[in-house]
Amino acid sequence: MTVTRFHLLFLLLLLALAVPFATADIIQLTNNNLGLAGSIGTVSLTQGTGGVNVTLSANSGFTFKTQGGDILFNTNVKLNAGNISQIKINGVAYNGKFMFTRIATRSGFTFVYDLANLNPHGIQSARTISFVISGVTFKQLEHGYKNNPYSWGTHFCVGGGTKCSPNTGFATGGSSAVPEPGTLSLLGTGLAGLAGVFRRRFRS
Repeated sequence: MTVTRFHLLFLLLLLALAVPFATADIIQLTNNNLGLAGSIGTVSLTQGTGGVNVTLSANSGFTFKTQGGDILFNTNVKLNAGNISQIKINGVAYNGKFMFTRIATRSGFTFVYDLANLNPHGIQSARTISFVISGVTFKQLEHGYKNNPYSWGTHFCVGGGTKCSPNTGFATGGSSAVPEPGTLSLLGTGLAGLAGVFRRRFRS
């Protein structure tokens, strides 16, 4: 009986700790000013040792506007351009100039930070844009700002390829925590263990 109670306590502790220590979020960009249904794409936030790895991934039929576009987000942490690094566009390292400014309003929504003026040669829109924000945790990138409930926003182009179509819009999204695969595995193992413990107790 002592071993059974120990196992039960251990499994309950695993379950309690699994979700709070998740290190990834996926934000769906479901709100847009063109009235399009569904998600334009996602913003994935993964906690790393040097900060948060951010990846914007466009869904089929859309791309993210680079030249003249904005990537906006909210946080209560003070940042500057030095906190932005390792920018990649379509998986290729981008070493060009960019702007990083505070307080920008787009399509009626005001955000704390604006990453803009990405200008890769010959690429007006991209399927993926990624970068690292140092000095923050992914939980600190989930805030709204004033009357804006959304944590992320970006310009998008309707259509694929690297040449942005004239049909462009602005999409925003809030946060929806998605545990990383390791956390999901831990959670599943804990649930299976609990089921086994209770099954044995009911049979005894």
